[in-house]
Amino acid sequence: MIQFFGVHVDAEAASVVSLGRDLRIWARSSSRVINAVRDPAAWAVEVPVAEWTRAAEHAIQEAYFALPVSARKAWGLGISGPTGWVLLDVEFEPISPLRLTADDGLAADLRRWLDANPRAAKKVSTILSPKDYVRFDLSHGLAADAASASRLGLLREGMTRWSSPSAEALGIPVSWLPPVFDGHLPTGRLSEDGIRRTSLPGGAWLVAGAHETEAAIVAAGDVRDGSLWVIERPGKPALLAYGVQGLGEVSPPGGWRAVRSSMEGCQLLEREIDGEAEVDALRSELERAGFPVRGVSRGHGDAALGAASLAAIGSGLVKGWDRYYRERSLEEPPSE
Repeated sequence: MIQFFGVHVDAEAASVVSLGRDLRIWARSSSRVINAVRDPAAWAVEVPVAEWTRAAEHAIQEAYFALPVSARKAWGLGISGPTGWVLLDVEFEPISPLRLTADDGLAADLRRWLDANPRAAKKVSTILSPKDYVRFDLSHGLAADAASASRLGLLREGMTRWSSPSAEALGIPVSWLPPVFDGHLPTGRLSEDGIRRTSLPGGAWLVAGAHETEAAIVAAGDVRDGSLWVIERPGKPALLAYGVQGLGEVSPPGGWRAVRSSMEGCQLLEREIDGEAEVDALRSELERAGFPVRGVSRGHGDAALGAASLAAIGSGLVKGWDRYYRERSLEEPPSE
């Protein structure tokens, strides 16, 4: 059975889901992230780079060996993770710790670190998000995904290209930034080092992946159906999501974020909520702003599953999102 692996890493743990070509979940695993240090002054978390990748690679290895021997046929991987940054030099070696931040705190956190480390700042050649560093470690490929870039306001409208003015306004030279791809597109194959560290067979592709929020939305359900989705996320506030077809300019009501979806040709309106009492009021707010809502749907936001789903779509073996949502069963792993 061909398998698609989804990896999600955050400050607590790396989680992996193995999704079969039959669109059932065949294996799950997790590996704790240790030595993460919270920086309350900067509202950030600092993780040793080697520990970040160790947790991801160990979780992948555990999921692979949890599969029945007959099902150990890896096609590819998708990766999701939070907002943050790590800096590489011209030899593509890390010259900073890996920092996890809020979306609106990335630029300030990066600037503080560069100002405090002027000698290292002169050596920077590349900046990667935390999830994109995992892909680089596994494949030696440099890439970013459109959903994550959109969350930071760094994309040219309707394109998968960086906006130089937007990047430079955040103090990030566009020359530091890797190429941008839609989340389901392959961006390189597992390297020899990646094979050794994960125990996966050679030939597996890595797709661009997605920010953890967009990956959770992909896992929850088909948000393109015109419903307002209420998405539960373990250890995080619930999320409201509404899909908008097309990639034109979208003006959401105040408090809503408009971002590019990991599903091609779709944008999202999203916001966190404190409780059920807000759902009806926010539905009415959307409708008054010109976004018709067909009803309220509910789903579970599993970012690792969303990353695996992007790998499945990117394989070309699953013929589009309509078929994916129609056929997936998400049953738990079968016994051997």
